[in-house]
Amino acid sequence: MNRPVAHLIAVLVGLNATAVVRIADARSPAAPAESTMSQAAPEHARLTAMCGTWDVEITFWFKPGGPGLATTGTSTIRPLFEGLFVEERIEGTLNGTPFTTLAWTGFNTASHQYEATRIASTNTIRIAETGGYDEKTRTFELKADYAMAGDTWHQRTVIQSTSADTMIATSYLSFGQVPEWKAVEMKYSRRK
Repeated sequence: MNRPVAHLIAVLVGLNATAVVRIADARSPAAPAESTMSQAAPEHARLTAMCGTWDVEITFWFKPGGPGLATTGTSTIRPLFEGLFVEERIEGTLNGTPFTTLAWTGFNTASHQYEATRIASTNTIRIAETGGYDEKTRTFELKADYAMAGDTWHQRTVIQSTSADTMIATSYLSFGQVPEWKAVEMKYSRRK
């Protein structure tokens, strides 16, 4: 790559994305209206309503019918890119070992689906979930399939807002011939 091209790329990367779109629009008057930057849709407000710091009671069930293992943690949810996405960071301790999970969630206005990506300090798996929102029950339901331990695992996550300051997130798992079971339940209480 020659020096002028590298410099131009560096300048464009440094520019505000809105300015780049405006420059492109000015140079091509026939450009379609879709070339403008994405704006937060009403569906994004459901995500930003969850922003804040939460105390979380977490229960894990590591196998169907097995005993639950309870712990507590802290969830911090913050908006990204003017509310187009939210980032959640959960920190806690399980059996004396600290853990962290991170999730990024947004609403894709092209597919009309909520999309989430989750990672954790406890394993090497990235979970990519997609799903919708039920207005009547105020519930998100997201699903994912991923490879783990030589099998394809299926995850269904249900997040229900029970009030402005409380919500419950439940993840159900299944794999192979093992039927779906409740594997994780997180009860959130917003800190004042």
